[in-house]
Order: sequence, then C-alpha cells, then structure tokens
Amino acid sequence: MNADVLPRIQTSDHRVRDAIAALEARFPGTVWTVSGDSQQCRKSRVVFLATADGAQRAGLKLYADARAARRQGEALLYGAAVDRQRGHAVPAFYHLDADAGALLVEWLDAPHLETVLVRSALNPARHRQTLARVGAWLRDFHSVGRVEPAPFDAERYRRQLATRIAGAEAGAGVLAADPLWGRSRAWLERQLGHQDGTLVPSGCIHGDFTFTNVLVTPDTVTGIDIWAEPDVALVEDLARMFVYLAMGDTFPLRARIGAVPLAGRRAQQALLEGYGGLDPASASVWETVVCYEALARWLALSDRLARRGSFSERWKRAGLRGVLTSIVGRG
Repeated sequence: MNADVLPRIQTSDHRVRDAIAALEARFPGTVWTVSGDSQQCRKSRVVFLATADGAQRAGLKLYADARAARRQGEALLYGAAVDRQRGHAVPAFYHLDADAGALLVEWLDAPHLETVLVRSALNPARHRQTLARVGAWLRDFHSVGRVEPAPFDAERYRRQLATRIAGAEAGAGVLAADPLWGRSRAWLERQLGHQDGTLVPSGCIHGDFTFTNVLVTPDTVTGIDIWAEPDVALVEDLARMFVYLAMGDTFPLRARIGAVPLAGRRAQQALLEGYGGLDPASASVWETVVCYEALARWLALSDRLARRGSFSERWKRAGLRGVLTSIVGRG
C-alpha cells in the first residue's frame, strides 16, 4: 500500500464513533478503539481500529469521493461469494456511510503480492506457485457472476488511452519523441480495428488487479481495493496484472535485453496456469490488451519521471519497454 502516515484522528469524529458502534454491534462483548496513526493512501485515508487485545483489526477508509466508498462497498458485498474454503477471500464488509464517504472493512496484516514475489525471486518454484494461486483467485472471482460472450469494445481502450494522455501532459510530451511509443500506439490502433466486436468472455472484473491489490499468506490469497466493473472483457484483469509484474519483476534482465515473447515469460505462464488458461477468443485479444495496459502504465511513469527522478521507476519503465518490444518488435 502506497501510504503516508498522518496524525491520529480523534475518536470524537462522528465517522469513527459510528464505525466503533458498528463493530461492537457486530462483535458483542468487544471494545474497539483507534489504533495508531492513520495513513493517506492514493484514494482514501485509513483509520485503524482494533480491540484492546489487538486480536481483531478493522480499517475505516475515508474517501473524498463518496461514490468511491459506495462502489468499494458494493464490490466487497459482491466478492463475498468468493470461496474461502479454497483459500480465496476478500476483506469482510462491516459498515458503509456513503454520505460521509466512510467504508469500514476487515483489516488484514498480510504482505502484498509484490513483497512476496521479491522474497521468492531466487526460488522459481515458489515464485510460480504464488502467481498460480493468484491466477486461481481471479478465476474464482470471475466465476462469482455471470460470464458470457460480449463484443470486444475497442472504443473503450481508445477512449481510456486518450484520457490518460490528456492527463499526463509532462510525460506525454516526452513520449511523443520516442519511436517505440509511436510504433506501439500505431500497432494498438491497428489491432483494435481488427478486433472490434470480437466476442470475448465478459463479466464483472476486479478493475484494478495489480500486485499491490492482492495479499498473500501461506494459506490465503485475498483481493483488495476491488471496483467490480461490470460487463468488461475478463482478460483485462489478467493483462493488467501481467504488466505490473513485468514492471516490478526483480530479475527480468533477459526480457530487458532482448525481445522475449510474452508466452515465454514466467509471469504469464504462472498466472495462466492458475487461471486455467485462455479460451481462443481471449487469446486472440491478449496482446492487444497487454499493449494497452503497458502504454497506460508507461504514461503514468513518464509523467512522474518528468517531475522527479527515480531509479525504481526507471527500472519499471525498462520493464514496460521490454513488454512493448516483445509485441511490436525493435523497429
């Protein structure tokens, strides 16, 4: 979780009082208090609540946009059907005050997928097993709702990329002179034209499936920060995770030096192994959606790098360039 520590919020805040009341009603006989400093995340401020013995914890997420709190709450209720018996879960939903933008959820002290993968970077078997478990979680989540063929919406990706370009003025200016950026955009546009309307399995997707939005323990994989976007090609979740993995993999040197086919990358192999593979329709649009996701991430990184230098973000950018080179070639 990308977060900054903030001063402790006061228990007198009505949102905190309401959250404590909801917890004590749900868990009779317990007493809850604010625990430690709050944290500012990308879209919310998190206030930590705990019982006196620390055995139970909850997170009160305060959103500036009340609609975000409502959507996250609805997504948790939807995801509650994920089968915990298989070691797959989403955080428990406790309370929502949509007007105040306050969402109360179970708080889990578990490492993010990114951390687990870094720790297992030198253990290929464990690395693959972890990603396969994550792929299986996603398959379970996708199976909660109805999945049916729907036309591939090429305009969705054109529109989203245009919006991102408009919002990343500093980064877009730098990328405009990069030959790989130009070739990749042209390749994407051609593929979107070819595949528009292709019937692909579609349904409710996670919507922000990245390596910081999955928690992994030896027993359980838990998806967090779910948006539950309806009627989207399921392959989008997989493509987004794959691109984040390509950015953050600790030892992807071969992929950065030479154009390694996507199918030859261990992240793709392990994710799809756990997911159960791609059906032919999804396989036909896979590289297209991966290309879009790589361009979207590259835009965000370049915009940040135009304002502030960072070795880690340059490393991530190299990973993205490797993905795009694998798709469109070196030119």
